[in-house]
Amino acid sequence: MNLVEYIRKESVNALFQTNSFSNFWEHINPSVQNSLTPMTASTVMNIGDQLGPLFRGNLTERSQSGVSQAGTTWECFVCWYLNLCLIGSRTVVFRQSKHFIPQPISEALTVTYNTFRSNTESDLIAITFPDRPVYTDSTDNLVENSNHLLDDVSLAKRNGKLNYLPIINLLADVHFQDYQVVVIQCKTNWNDNAQIPMLWDMIYSAEGFNSNRNIVVGTNGYSIRALNRFAYAFATVPTVALNKLTPTSISVRRVANLSGGNYWGHSSVSGVANSLKEIFNRHFSDSSHIDIRNRLTNEIENFNTEYAYFRVN
Repeated sequence: MNLVEYIRKESVNALFQTNSFSNFWEHINPSVQNSLTPMTASTVMNIGDQLGPLFRGNLTERSQSGVSQAGTTWECFVCWYLNLCLIGSRTVVFRQSKHFIPQPISEALTVTYNTFRSNTESDLIAITFPDRPVYTDSTDNLVENSNHLLDDVSLAKRNGKLNYLPIINLLADVHFQDYQVVVIQCKTNWNDNAQIPMLWDMIYSAEGFNSNRNIVVGTNGYSIRALNRFAYAFATVPTVALNKLTPTSISVRRVANLSGGNYWGHSSVSGVANSLKEIFNRHFSDSSHIDIRNRLTNEIENFNTEYAYFRVN
């Protein structure tokens, strides 16, 4: 297993440690398996058209705590699906966590207002790792493939697991300009939340701020402008009736020009939103040497072994 696939496995396993998603998965798993029968590149990708109905069919509690849990479950579901379609590529999708996100990436996303530091209200971060042997070859050869950058790094924890964070922090620092990052904000309610990704995308897209505003993007010398690529996207269920969303709806117009695009868990509707499955061609087409359908076709035979952690069998 290479470093990228090791990281993907850790990211997906962490999803099932989240109680709300673990409970949700028990109910949704039969429907997911049914949608993936027979398992082909098309059936895997087309789950993106069904995320909304699958999610809404299992959304029952509308209390404040229930809504909060629904939001967490939705971002986990999106993270699970994106990683499923990205197996065999150099892109991994993470929930925002200091245990997974390389420190240089986190610092590049930090916005400082006067002396107050804040990170984007991002639920998911998709990182496309550089096309270098240290990421794509077996983890048995990390030191050699890193040109001995990792000579002084402890590669394993006491429990024998890969000491991921110190390794990736060092590599991300050295190869920072080769990384690609897409922030994906996930919300179940479109109407109430569309202005949030719009404003964050404005902040990240700005060439600079008047010095009197005391706003700075990036810290410790890391900047998103130094990345190979950066974009900000929105992914929603949504919970509102779909016929209430039109190209002229305020909530739709607010996210119409996001640098990373606007997606939902349904089939694409022109002028409103793209199916989440459209995100792959837009942002991750160069994360593999072969196109997504051929890559998935090649990897499907490993679902019962190498990719069993997705729990689709």
